Amino acid sequence: MKTLGFNFTKNDFRYCGLSDESEPPLILEKGKIILPDYSISDLMEWFESELALIIDRVQPNIISHKISIHLSTISQIQQSCYPQAILNLIAKKKGIEINSFSSQAINATRFGQPRKTDVYKYIDSIIGVQKPYWDNATKDAVLVAWFNLLK
Repeated sequence: MKTLGFNFTKNDFRYCGLSDESEPPLILEKGKIILPDYSISDLMEWFESELALIIDRVQPNIISHKISIHLSTISQIQQSCYPQAILNLIAKKKGIEINSFSSQAINATRFGQPRKTDVYKYIDSIIGVQKPYWDNATKDAVLVAWFNLLK
């Protein structure tokens, strides 16, 4: 099975495709995409194209994304909430199941680890450091994709 995870952050988004063909899961593809300086309508069209291209390339069985819940500006909403809606619509049109995970849901207890375990350090110990762009924003995309494989 292949899964694809997304994390939309200010000025960019991260994604990661995983396969359950090995243990731990194999990273098929990951990336950081910088947002262009477009008008809102052009940016939404750009999101639709970019997200569809990634989905077509990875061909996931299931998709997930991190929900941003601490948004305070219109630009944060436009760069996070709007593309999440576009992602959900693309998944619907392609017949791909999609899940959402909040920040609170991204924790090590999903891996059977104690509640206070730093999930970001924990995945480093399992799959290693996967440069470039191996920061918490990218790890969130990896984790939400990985959660789909833990079902």
